[in-house]
Amino acid sequence: MDSRVDPNMKRRLLKLISYGLALLGLAISLSPTSHAQAWSLNGDWSGESICAGNNPSCHDERVVYRIQMDFADPTKVRIGADKIVDGKLEFMGDIFLKYDAAKQTLTGDMQSPRYKGIWEFTVKGNIIEGTLSIFNPEKTVGRRIRVQRNGTSQAESATATKHAAGTFEVKLAPQDDKPEDKSMGRMTMEKQWHGAMEGSSTGQMLTGGDLAKGSATYVAIEKFSGTIDGRKGTLIFQHIGTLNRGVQDLNVTVVPDSGTGELQGISGKLTGKIENGKHYYQFDYTITNTRE
Repeated sequence: MDSRVDPNMKRRLLKLISYGLALLGLAISLSPTSHAQAWSLNGDWSGESICAGNNPSCHDERVVYRIQMDFADPTKVRIGADKIVDGKLEFMGDIFLKYDAAKQTLTGDMQSPRYKGIWEFTVKGNIIEGTLSIFNPEKTVGRRIRVQRNGTSQAESATATKHAAGTFEVKLAPQDDKPEDKSMGRMTMEKQWHGAMEGSSTGQMLTGGDLAKGSATYVAIEKFSGTIDGRKGTLIFQHIGTLNRGVQDLNVTVVPDSGTGELQGISGKLTGKIENGKHYYQFDYTITNTRE
C-alpha cells in the first residue's frame, strides 16, 4: 500500500476485507444468538404426540404447542402444551427448553416429580420434531412429537426459509502477483465451518480502490463442501463488498444453480459478525428438493 495514504483509510479497507471474509455486512454488535432468528419460533404449532415403547398407559395425542421466547435471553423457551380432547384444548402444562441457534435444537428436562426425562427437538423451518425420553432407569423414548407452525402447508414447510447458524475459522493468504498497479490485490482463503454448516470452503478474492479517498471494493468466489442441516453437497458463494468513503456495504449470496447433491436447488444469503475474536455466521436459505 502507498505509504502516503492516510493510515485510517488503510485500516478501514482492511476492516472491510476482514469483515467481508467474516461475512459482516455492517459492524453491528449483536449477541451470538440472533433475536430475529429466535423470535421466528414464536407462535402456535400443532401436530401429533405419538406413544413409543411398551407403555400401555400412554395414549396418542393431537397437541398444540404455544411457543414463547424470552426477549432478554432468546436461548430460553417456554412452551404452553395443550392436547385436543373432543375438539377442545386441554392444558397439560408448561415445557421449559433451551434453544441452540447453531444446532437448531430445543432441549430440556421434563418437569415431573414422578419421572426423570428429557425433551429433545430439532427445528426444520416450519416443522419441529423430536422425542420425550424417560430414564427408567435407562433412557427410553416414550413419545415422538412432530408439530407444524399453524397457518403453513406441507408445501410451504418444504420451501420455507431455514436458518443455519454457527461459527467458523478462516485463514487468509495474500498472493504476490507483483502487479505494477498497487491499487489492486489478490488473496486466497480457507474456512472450516461448524454448527448447522459442517465442512470446509476455499476461495479467492480481488481487491481494488483508492485508499486516499476511503473507497475500495472486493469481490470473491468461495466454494463450500460439506453438510447444511444434515444435507450433503457443495455450493458456491459470491461476495461483493464496497467501502464508499468509509461507508461499508456487503452482499454474500449463493450462485444460482451452484448447489449439488442434497443441496441442489439451494438459494440464500449469508451474514455474520466477529465477536470477542470469534467468527459467527447465519445462513438464511431455501431449497427446493428437501428431504422432508
